[in-house]
Amino acid sequence: MQIICTFCGRVVRAGRSPEDPVSHGVCTECHDRILAEYGFDTKKFLDQLGSPVLLVDGETRVLAANTPALELMGKRALAVKGTLCGDALACINAAKPKGCGKTDACPDCGFRESVMETFTTGRPVNRRAAVLIRQHGNTITDIPFLVSTKKDGDVVMLRIEPVKAA
Repeated sequence: MQIICTFCGRVVRAGRSPEDPVSHGVCTECHDRILAEYGFDTKKFLDQLGSPVLLVDGETRVLAANTPALELMGKRALAVKGTLCGDALACINAAKPKGCGKTDACPDCGFRESVMETFTTGRPVNRRAAVLIRQHGNTITDIPFLVSTKKDGDVVMLRIEPVKAA
């Protein structure tokens, strides 16, 4: 199915063939403009959720992040907006030549798997185990998380819950 932005007419997602039916949605640029014009502050809304949350699209690109997520990543909102989740989270695999979503390890990524499953099926994921692998200098660290996802339109909300050591 082809999805076209209702506001600017740009193709948001191409169909598989010219005969594919057309649906309408909102592209990222129009989405941001509409929210700004009508005064809805996505970050302020997401901050009310308390735990780290990212809003991502069907390619796992970050559309928005709340303050706890930005603190977890050690980054500013402008540094993560439009980046792939693995890049935003500083996953070791995202730094490899093929990049986030394309390495041999990516099919087993709990973050990516949860987002893609929810984006494809519309079904939420609740507290699925996911491990973020980060490298700091010569030290590689596995950081356990529980991830939850929920779809709303063409956006998936990814909640990232750090697992506390017992």
